[in-house]
Amino acid sequence: MSYVFELPEIGEGVVEGEIVSWKVDVGASVNRDEPFCEIMTDKATVEISSPVSGTVTKLHGDPGDIIKVHAPLAEIDESGAPAPAREKPAPAKAAAPPAPKPAAPAPAAPKPAAPAPASASRRAPAQPSTPGQRGHTKATPAVRREAKERGIDIQTVPGTGPGGRVTRQDLDRHGSSAPMGLPKAPPALPQVYPTGHVEKVKIIGLRRKIAQQMSAAKLTAPHFTYVEEIDATELVAVRGVLKKAAAERGVKLTYLPFIMKACSLAFREFPNVNARMDSEAFELSVHGDHNIGIATDTPQGLFVPVIKNVEQKSILHLAAEIADVTTRTREGRASLEDFSGGTFTITSVGNIGGVLATPILNVPEVGILGVNAIRDRAVVIDGEIAVRKMLNFSPSFDHRIIDGAVAARFIARMKQLIEEPGELLMELT
Repeated sequence: MSYVFELPEIGEGVVEGEIVSWKVDVGASVNRDEPFCEIMTDKATVEISSPVSGTVTKLHGDPGDIIKVHAPLAEIDESGAPAPAREKPAPAKAAAPPAPKPAAPAPAAPKPAAPAPASASRRAPAQPSTPGQRGHTKATPAVRREAKERGIDIQTVPGTGPGGRVTRQDLDRHGSSAPMGLPKAPPALPQVYPTGHVEKVKIIGLRRKIAQQMSAAKLTAPHFTYVEEIDATELVAVRGVLKKAAAERGVKLTYLPFIMKACSLAFREFPNVNARMDSEAFELSVHGDHNIGIATDTPQGLFVPVIKNVEQKSILHLAAEIADVTTRTREGRASLEDFSGGTFTITSVGNIGGVLATPILNVPEVGILGVNAIRDRAVVIDGEIAVRKMLNFSPSFDHRIIDGAVAARFIARMKQLIEEPGELLMELT
């Protein structure tokens, strides 16, 4: 009996998705609730599980193709009959990419892998797996990539994650127990292309979503960027004192929680900065909840997990939550909820470097704060030259809503809070 597996409804308002990858191939056996494919929508990359057990007889489309909700995704023979010879499925005709929605975030992209949709059957409780027990290894793309880079055959690694999924910790344990004396894979050499070489790369998946959303942001909201230099010397000292105490509680304390808290305090005086703009209704929603997104670089691309209700949390609480959600984002374990409800965004590449940036708004938000590297600079204080820890803030704003003077006053308040961080520490909630 042939079962037609249709693309299920995977989110409110989602009418189509892009095939990211197949977890199975034509001719492969699949069990119910096993990973079948990954589908990317405007809101998330979702792992879809098989609704039945059987043999895959047909796949409708290739990675990069667009498929409508309720359209055939694959065909599965439930009778147990031998599968036909493997053949590359005829690619489905890709639907025209959807017009970017103003509400789509930029510079961030849609979200990382989320749990299988509610329409799929619930999985049984996770049980550790061994290589001999599974015919299809479960692992996120990031873990598969890391295994390949480390020269580890992922099929030989016992999985201890949910549903027997192989995790980075499993790779570490497997690597440490590998037989001694085996040669390590040589480091990859820089690729040198011959003269005249041209390689065409199809823009699909996350990169296509990023491109669409950045275009939407620039076309929708007139941007302007305002740059201010900040003396972070006192902040560096305060963080240095608190860093050890935070570590004793198992929390890595970076500068981001302080900056996030400063944003929250400044929002109290400039509430329109913590807002979302509905371009169609031409209506501004000013939020009392300070839900601040963090632009996060991952092996799969740029994502923006959101820290909810910053106004209610201490510096240490924020530090712990930031570490948790960014780690889960990089490992592909974050959920849709982790990426919803943002009202403002912080993007920081200070750990890499840079003097300033002109970040693109995370529409429909009306403000985004660029945070750059902290560096020693010679500055003049009371007529004398001194070496101070300096950094630049380079926020961008939606000029339809935020005037230049408002932006300048908002950043002046931020500057005061960072240069005199005692007020931040007084915030016990």
